[in-house]
Amino acid sequence: MEIDPLPLVNLILCLAIVALGLLGYRRSRHTLPLILAVVFALFGLSHAIILLDPPHELEVVVFAVRVVAYGLVLYLLYRYVRVLDIF
Repeated sequence: MEIDPLPLVNLILCLAIVALGLLGYRRSRHTLPLILAVVFALFGLSHAIILLDPPHELEVVVFAVRVVAYGLVLYLLYRYVRVLDIF
């Protein structure tokens, strides 16, 4: 089995961001770094699934995980905009 370097690098970067997000949450107790850690954990999960060379059926799972992760990003940005009272 040959490993595709792109999802591997993405997975490693996601794990680094998860670690920093958890550290940021631990030090600040703000939820923003914690939710970002969850988002990138979901993206990391999707990259890990791709690295495992899944059967065709798991493409739906990867799609769903990414939709949830992007939804959380939208939620975080919405919260941020509301706090700044921009609109």
